[in-house]
Amino acid sequence: MFKKSCASARELQPARRRLGHAFALVALLTAAGCEDKGIGRQCDITQNVSAAQGAYNTNATDCPSRMCIKPNVQPGISNDLDTTSYCSARCSSDSDCDGQTRDPTNPDDTRCRKGYTCASVFGKGPLCCAKLCLCRDFFSASVGPAVPDECKSDADASCS
Repeated sequence: MFKKSCASARELQPARRRLGHAFALVALLTAAGCEDKGIGRQCDITQNVSAAQGAYNTNATDCPSRMCIKPNVQPGISNDLDTTSYCSARCSSDSDCDGQTRDPTNPDDTRCRKGYTCASVFGKGPLCCAKLCLCRDFFSASVGPAVPDECKSDADASCS
């Protein structure tokens, strides 16, 4: 009277196994894409510079990307800025720049307050015109980071 139309348990086992492997692969790829780049982690640029000067260390062992930066404080921002140098990474858009920010309840925390954006700020050296994750504390929100002339789209790239 009734025909059995369901697959047997033995026939379903390989399908379940393949499905389990597919979920494991997706989870592994997702985890790999969300690696901690350490953006915002405090680091040592290995030199003393004034607030008006930008500096970087491209061999910072305390940063996964090995890039520790301190952009120059741009006009309109107080030279008393207490945000420290921080780990950065190369980026192509702001969405690449999720990072650690300051704990407002900790008076000793000197990490970035305002979050990060992706832009070029160095017009010379190994990071010349490289788009990096930059702490917004160092520039005015209305103006944004000052892109060096060498890195503007209408300029000849002179990074050598």
